[in-house]
Amino acid sequence: MADLITAGKLCKEEREKRGLSRQDLHNITKIPVDIIRRLEEDENYLRKDPYAYFLMKVLINYYNLDIELEKENESEKKTKSLKDENKKEEKQGFFVRFFKTVFALLIGLLFVIINTSGKNKEDDDITDFFRLISIPQPDNNWITIKENSSQKFVQKISLRAKDYVWITAYIDGEEKIIKLKKGQKIRLSFKQKIKFETIGNADNLTIIFDNRKVDFEKKVVHNLFVDGDGVFYNGYNLAKEES
Repeated sequence: MADLITAGKLCKEEREKRGLSRQDLHNITKIPVDIIRRLEEDENYLRKDPYAYFLMKVLINYYNLDIELEKENESEKKTKSLKDENKKEEKQGFFVRFFKTVFALLIGLLFVIINTSGKNKEDDDITDFFRLISIPQPDNNWITIKENSSQKFVQKISLRAKDYVWITAYIDGEEKIIKLKKGQKIRLSFKQKIKFETIGNADNLTIIFDNRKVDFEKKVVHNLFVDGDGVFYNGYNLAKEES
């Protein structure tokens, strides 16, 4: 395990060992020269910039260095938090259903006792009561949600590169580093969502979502999300706007 500062020094040593200048490295990775310098030497940048981790991964992958960075990625934290919330909701739901069932049984028993007192049909009433409670009742704690037939569930998107593009993405929480050369295409499958943490040379990339093309004017794009409803950036559904 290595921190970003140590990894930056190792990357600089590897670059110099290979006889590459920062300009040469920029021509290969498309990472700006100033950013390469900061990744190699600027400890303050490495500590504070949220994207330093992902850019360092690009350099490590290019050099093919056996380095594992010390950082738990954001999507893993969110996934862990989501699992904890689901467990908490399941426990709460269990206790709610349990107390509702006990309450219903008590009310039913009280109703039978009141209505059978002073009557001669006690055996028949009790028999009917237990026959009633033995019938499985629907669990009212669950809400049935009908699917909207007009809504399309997208499981795949396609990426097309007009020129070199590098991408850091989380596909259903799993980190992926993607590099595309000019003319290359790739298809990504997902169950819930894709988070594009960083897209370098985004103006060279086209995302095809449900037969709709999404292009970018910016050089670098951060925090782009794709789910079954569209391609979202800064609160806007780009797939809807481009349609």
